[in-house]
Amino acid sequence: MSGTLIFVTDYGLEDGYAAELWAAAWSASPGVRCIDGTHLVPAGDVLTAAYRCKTLARAFGPGSVICAVVDPGVGGDRAAVAVLCDGVACVAPDTGLVSYLWIEARQRQAVRLTTPAGVSPTFHGRDLFAPVAARIATGSALGGVGEPIDAPDLREELTPVADGDRLRSLVVSVDHFGNCITGVRLSDLGGRRIASLSWPGGESDRVVTTYAEIDGAVAVLWNSSGHLELAAREASASERAGVRTGTPITVVLR
Repeated sequence: MSGTLIFVTDYGLEDGYAAELWAAAWSASPGVRCIDGTHLVPAGDVLTAAYRCKTLARAFGPGSVICAVVDPGVGGDRAAVAVLCDGVACVAPDTGLVSYLWIEARQRQAVRLTTPAGVSPTFHGRDLFAPVAARIATGSALGGVGEPIDAPDLREELTPVADGDRLRSLVVSVDHFGNCITGVRLSDLGGRRIASLSWPGGESDRVVTTYAEIDGAVAVLWNSSGHLELAAREASASERAGVRTGTPITVVLR
């Protein structure tokens, strides 16, 4: 494999942590091509990070490598993994970050990484994940960086649960515009259509195709990644509806 290395973290941009990932990647594999996917995942928000890994994997395609580090348990007993899902690799703490990549892939491989001696117990992103991701991006096979495992840890709540004519899910991410992206995907509908979306304290049966069709209330539409979202026009649906990442939602189908 030889391709672009994409960083997805909750490091922010103020402290230089993000730049240290680039330095570690270049030290491990000089000349590796890097790009910042995002360093603005809310702190500790594994659900949002899992969704961002999915969207970036779709954008960059086979051959790309994602280094995803949202790691509240750094230095603890959580494992570290690398996966290869339909040609896209991802190196991450084993906390569910690779869930969408894994559950939506047809061809999958996973290995558990060994933490080398001398690694900082508080900065595995720099000392473990970035170097391994860089080596994969410049040609190392997954089998050369870890021991095979059957599957990584998955966040089951990212997959909607069918209940008759209802799908029960949750908001997996709130984007920069305040759009509330749910775990419901086009593939979950089974040929049916959306009648309404409800959440604690609210409901919308306004189903639209574009943001321009939304009036003063919130509405429901399919986003560019095939996920159902609650949106507002030129306003934050999250603020208007009081919805956050992790808020449970119910979709009624017809």
